[in-house]
Amino acid sequence: MMKTQSNQQNPKQGSTAKTIFLKVIPLVLTAWLAIYTLTMGIAVHKQVKAFQSQGNQGGDTLSWSSEEWQLLKDKTFLEARIALAGDDSIAMTIDFQDSIIRLETKGVVLREVKFGKVEISRFFKALKPLSYAALFSKPFMITEIEGSIVKEPIQVKKAPRDSTEAAQNITTVDTSRVEFVEWHLQLDSVFVVSFVQSERSFGQIDWPTLKYRLSRNYQTFAETNRDLLRFRLPAYQPEVTLFIPGKETKSFYRALPPNGKVALKF
Repeated sequence: MMKTQSNQQNPKQGSTAKTIFLKVIPLVLTAWLAIYTLTMGIAVHKQVKAFQSQGNQGGDTLSWSSEEWQLLKDKTFLEARIALAGDDSIAMTIDFQDSIIRLETKGVVLREVKFGKVEISRFFKALKPLSYAALFSKPFMITEIEGSIVKEPIQVKKAPRDSTEAAQNITTVDTSRVEFVEWHLQLDSVFVVSFVQSERSFGQIDWPTLKYRLSRNYQTFAETNRDLLRFRLPAYQPEVTLFIPGKETKSFYRALPPNGKVALKF
């Protein structure tokens, strides 16, 4: 009797499991995706509206010609660089129009590199002239800087006792090892600027870079879900991605101080 009763329950259990996997789970994922898409759309709109209100309380109803727009951007960028010149630390300036990145200190250019490819969020194209001037007339503070390589490599060695031991401890550079460099800046916790090494074929990626990307994606995913579970709008941070040569990618990453400043010109 017990075997017969067990056999009668199995089909019901199998039917319940089938319903869960084929109907309930896809329905929950679809609902979550719809909620995520809707809330992110609202978050983007809210962020654009908040940025448009800066320096534009009376409404930017003027008609700006392309020449006037350009003069405003040049003036805004110059004001931000003048503000940077008043600081002793190393700062970064990014000119998206001329495709140039610079490291500067007190107005003196320390290093400069041109980039050939850039991906800019459409968010920045929605800014009106007066709002743009209010946002970019001053430098942004770096609130986060992380990358796929160590920012400040430190090697601890024991001092040799004599010349013989010193000769045995000569460090050799491994030239066969190839590092792929990728890093990002978070500016005032509202913008993100990513730097990716340009010399890499599609699909080629090393473990440190993969680990770095997974960590970034997981952090964004966790923060978004945390906000949704608390019935709050997820934070939206527009992003810009630049592709520059590997040596420059590494040198800029390690030269820029964690609490440095950045001036931008779109």
